[in-house]
Formats: sequence, C-alpha cells, structure tokens
Amino acid sequence: MKCDSLLIEDYVEGFLEANELEKLEAHLQTCKSCQNEYQQLRNEQQTLFAQLNTPIIKHSSQADLIMQRIQTNTKRKKLQHSLKISVISAAVLVLSFGLYYWNRMPSEVAQPIDEPAELIEPNSGDQEVLKTGEQNQNPSLDAPFLDVSIEQVVDDGDNMEIEFRVKFNDENQRYYENLYSQMLTRYEYDEFLNPPIDKMEDSFFGEVRTNVHFALKNDLGELITGHRLKEKPLIHSSFSGRGTNVLGEMIYSVSVPSYTKPTVLEVFAMEKIVHNLNETQVNPQQPQPFQFENAEYTVDSMEIENNSLHIQISTEGEPKINPMGWNIVIDNRLVVADRNSSKFDEKRTNNRTIYRAQFNDLQNIPNTFKIVPSTVKITEEIEPIRLKLN
Repeated sequence: MKCDSLLIEDYVEGFLEANELEKLEAHLQTCKSCQNEYQQLRNEQQTLFAQLNTPIIKHSSQADLIMQRIQTNTKRKKLQHSLKISVISAAVLVLSFGLYYWNRMPSEVAQPIDEPAELIEPNSGDQEVLKTGEQNQNPSLDAPFLDVSIEQVVDDGDNMEIEFRVKFNDENQRYYENLYSQMLTRYEYDEFLNPPIDKMEDSFFGEVRTNVHFALKNDLGELITGHRLKEKPLIHSSFSGRGTNVLGEMIYSVSVPSYTKPTVLEVFAMEKIVHNLNETQVNPQQPQPFQFENAEYTVDSMEIENNSLHIQISTEGEPKINPMGWNIVIDNRLVVADRNSSKFDEKRTNNRTIYRAQFNDLQNIPNTFKIVPSTVKITEEIEPIRLKLN
C-alpha cells in the first residue's frame, strides 16, 4: 500500500476497520517514514491528553461526583475538538475523477451530554444486562434508530459543501445516556491496570458513534458519490465528521464539484457503535461457550506471555450485533484490552469471526473473571430516506 498520513492518524485514534488495520500494520513493518510519522502522532496525542486531563476533585455524594465528571469531560472534549478541527480544516478535500470506487471516513470522537441521566443499579448473575424497566431494554432495531437532517448547503460556484447531522432518536438517546451514567459507577478503576478514570471517560465517549450509509444523487437519479456504496459513483470524494456536545451525535461534511448538481441525500443504512454491559462469567479451568445477543461464542485460548494475558474468542459467521472487541472484569475492576495489540479478525477462517485481546500487566490468569464487549457495531439497512438539499 502507499503511504497515507490520514490513515495513520485514524490508526492512532483507533478508528480503522479491520481490513485497513491489517494492511497498515503490515506497511508499518517495512516503511521507516510511516513509522516515524506514527510515533510523532502518538507523542502528540499523549501530550494533548496530558494537557486536557484535569484532576477530579472529591465530592460528598455519588451524584455530585458524576455531575462533576461529566461537566469536566464536556469542557475537555470541547477543547479537544477545537484543536482537532483546526487541524482538519487545514486539510483540503481531494476529489479524484474516475469510475473506480474507493471510500473511507475519518471521524472525530463525540462529546458528552451536559446533564447526567438517572442511574440504574446493575443486576448480578452469570450474565448481567439492564433489565430494570421497559425503557431500559436494548432499543428496538425494527425502526430507524437514528435521526438525520441537513445542516447547511454552501455552493461557491466551484464546489458544493453539504453538512448533515446524525444523532440517536429519543429512545436510543435516553438509553445510552443512562448506560454511560451506569458505566461511571458500575466498575472500579485500578490505576495499575487501567488508565485513570478521566482517560477512561475520554475512551467511553470516543467509542460511541453514529453513522449512515448514504448516496448523493441529482434530479435524474444519477449516483454522484456517497459512503458504503454498492454501485460505482460518478466521482470519488472524501468526507469528514466531527462530534458535538451530545453523546453519539455527529455532523458530517461532504464536498462535490458544483457541476454535478446534487439535489438529494439518500440514506439507505444506519450504523451505531455503542457500549453493551452484558457480562459473562468465565472459568479459566473449564471455559464454556456463551451466548451474546443470540450468537454463540467460544473462548478458544488463554495464556500469559510477557506479563500480558492473551485471550482468543471466536464465533461462527458474522453476528448482526457485532462486538468490536472484548474487555474483562476482575473483582469488579474493568480491565481494558490494549487497543494497539488486540485485533478483530474479519478473515473468518473456517467461517468464524476471531477476536484477539491482550491485557497488560497481568502475571497470572485470574481464577475467575467476566468478559464484556468493549463496544458493539450495529448496522441496519432501511427503506431509503431522501432529504432534499435545497
């Protein structure tokens, strides 16, 4: 593959799909220039986090603590976004003409809500999931779970830039705000095994994203460009996304030449990457298959290597509600997998999807622990929604 600075930036942020991740990691093994650029971006990221993360003060009540964490995180996220957007705005959207289709999407992390939702107490048992009320069940996938609206269309005569907003519908928004509030109180955070709580909050918010698969068309119904298309478009265009101060909400921007005259944004699939607190107890001496969202998973292997616990989990085919990785819980401590070392393998050897997770600073396999998905990716095809651009 060719050197690609934007791809390296997405790699550092942890936003690459599995196929891109595998290609880039192979490229980094042989390209000294990209290795240097990767290391420079990592250093800049660590410096940025050090500047943005402020200590969390003690409060007299749990509610005050959660409120302070969310407000502190909101300010930090807004500063982080302003720095990132400044960098992104300096880049020029490259348009290349031809019939060959290739598309990718760099996206920003989303920012937190301003107010905490009502807390839900976690259940106990071999498999734990929110079941405290009908409104707290996993939101239905029978109807579109996202709302999409046109923000603005700017035509300067040469290029037309289209911005559109993607956010959870009301049912999903209430559910994930509540879920996030529970995540802050459900687990203990061991400073020796995990990042500090303020960085964990950055991670939680950064992992929740909304996205759509869309097409831009003209009055004749001709396909101009889009995202995750099955047909070849007239042109290739890149598009970018930025978060807002609402959990999961994103504003996307796509630019096309004015002469293409797009008139309709057509949304044909919706996608969300969200957290799921369904936990499964594991006995390392006799690991058993387990169920997660109507799919059966097996723990294929567990071993300690170089003071790290390596776990492989697999399932048959590609599940509809697809875990993007796995974390573990030891004595109520959430231990997060090493993002740079863990892999989600979509090659599906023997028609199986394989997940490999590495947990650092563990010298022994715990006598017992729980596994919980880091995030899950849910994609739903829908009857096309057509939004006029004028």
